[in-house]
Amino acid sequence: MNRFRVVLVGRPNVGKSALFNRLARERRALVHDRPGMTRDALEMTARTPSGRPYTLVDTGGLDLDAAGGFAAWTSDRALGEVADADLILFVLDGVAGRLPEDERLAKRLHALGKNVVVAWNKCDTKTASEALADGFALGFPKVIGVSALHGTGADELLEAIEEALPTDLDPDTRTEPLPIAVVGRPNVGKSSLVNALVGKDRVMVSEIAGTTRDSIDVRLSRGGREYLFVDTAGIRRKGKTTDSAELLSIVAARKSIDRARLVVIVFDASEGITAQDATIAGYAEEAGRGVLLVANKWDLIEKDRQKTAELKQDAERRFIFLRKAPFLPLSATTGKGVARLLPEADALAKRFATRMSTGELNRLLQKSFEREAPRARSGRDLKIRYAVQVAAEPPLVRLFADRSEALHFSFERFLQNRIREKWSLNGVPLKFVVKRAD
Repeated sequence: MNRFRVVLVGRPNVGKSALFNRLARERRALVHDRPGMTRDALEMTARTPSGRPYTLVDTGGLDLDAAGGFAAWTSDRALGEVADADLILFVLDGVAGRLPEDERLAKRLHALGKNVVVAWNKCDTKTASEALADGFALGFPKVIGVSALHGTGADELLEAIEEALPTDLDPDTRTEPLPIAVVGRPNVGKSSLVNALVGKDRVMVSEIAGTTRDSIDVRLSRGGREYLFVDTAGIRRKGKTTDSAELLSIVAARKSIDRARLVVIVFDASEGITAQDATIAGYAEEAGRGVLLVANKWDLIEKDRQKTAELKQDAERRFIFLRKAPFLPLSATTGKGVARLLPEADALAKRFATRMSTGELNRLLQKSFEREAPRARSGRDLKIRYAVQVAAEPPLVRLFADRSEALHFSFERFLQNRIREKWSLNGVPLKFVVKRAD
């Protein structure tokens, strides 16, 4: 299942398995004073105090110097789990203090760019408790003193996990409303579309452009699922905006994009796609949101086959940077096509939260490199050694290479297209960060 993964890592015998059992609220992992008792990764579904599920993973001790045998195999498995982690609990033995091995592991975790919380274990002892501040020297922003044996700090650790959990966008499991911003130029039918979805006149509609000034939240329940539509003021070109109230409306509309996970960009099919429509789409792209394109007032042109065909082609050309975002022709006035919007939004939300396994991602990239050699922005060849997805909603992939230099735009597009073909990411932004592999 595509679920948030919380992975415990650290040197052998620092208390990872005991802490795993404490967080899991049951004795699943074998605990013993002898180092190396955990060899394979153990995982289970755990829940936060509020009931939100996540995958909790215990790993064997990480020994970066292991050259063979079980120790090396265990470390390889642990590193594989680290690569696929969404949140890493870096467990240290507070009695032993910060050791050189811990610092080396910390450097490796910093390079991955993952979200890391340091669990300074054995704080039931005076030695570990007094040395807690030493944990911050590893360079991670959150250090929590815990006792896996007695439960000290477990609540604070669970709170950190709760804070790190993303919004659940899966339509079958989410409990919070899916936030969707509805944006576009003035008078393209944004409020009419929201009203058509809700089934009543929830938002004021007028032929006068600029009727909506504030961003208005409208909740909708449909088929047991919750949605939160944010109807925004129309966004004009900066040069055409002089009224102070209208300027504030534009600011509010852009803030609504930031609040949302998905953005519905509404344009007037009868007028065609304008430069301002593309600018508004750029705001959504810049904010890293999933995008649906809505061609409203389709009823005014649907009988003209040539015009409809030209509009679809123009949408592909003008919105090429939106990664084949779903295109929905509809009429908010007649209601035709409106019913497609919610299922499309649900499907986009699931794509937006895509998590790619490190193994599959690297196999795909190696095949891609055989077709086209990686190039940096300077035009020089780039040697990419491996890749890790470091975030979702939207997906962010960190590439480890021989130097830190952004990808050439054409190679970046090529790589994005290969990944989109594999994981079906239409309408979802996909970003790369290149870091030098030490």
